[in-house]
Amino acid sequence: MPNVRPMDLLMRHISTCKKVELEGIPTSGGKYPFPIIQLIQQATSDRLALAGEHLRAGDQLIFALQFRSAISRYYYAMYHAARSVVYAETRGDDYEKHHVVVRHLPHHMPDLATREQQLLSARLLRNEADYDVYPFSISEWEDDARMLSITASDFVQACEEFALTKGYV
Repeated sequence: MPNVRPMDLLMRHISTCKKVELEGIPTSGGKYPFPIIQLIQQATSDRLALAGEHLRAGDQLIFALQFRSAISRYYYAMYHAARSVVYAETRGDDYEKHHVVVRHLPHHMPDLATREQQLLSARLLRNEADYDVYPFSISEWEDDARMLSITASDFVQACEEFALTKGYV
């Protein structure tokens, strides 16, 4: 198990708080007001960085011909990118569940319908790759993995650009 520092514990808590919990944290007054906006920005940035890690892991798995596992990593790259912009937009982690986050992508995000469909399709493909025995041949998953690598990269980039444009990171 990794060593967890106090700041990691704080950021884990902030990054998983519901909106109502974050709103209850005093941000002004007192001698040392809590910098909640900056912590939300940091959590958003960190989750986007995690999405990038999953993209790179997916690429490495494709090179290793581990197509099922690559599909999983690409989906999680997309999921964490989506979760980051939803968290930043709503100022809370109220919609972290996989089947819920897709319905809460920011309504003013460019190409919203496309992004929703990409995330839904990636989740279904990830479930098949992770849980279905068939098709058994690893090579049968190659085309899907390579297509999802492109989609995931585009999706994560769109979320990063949206977060930058909106000043969330």
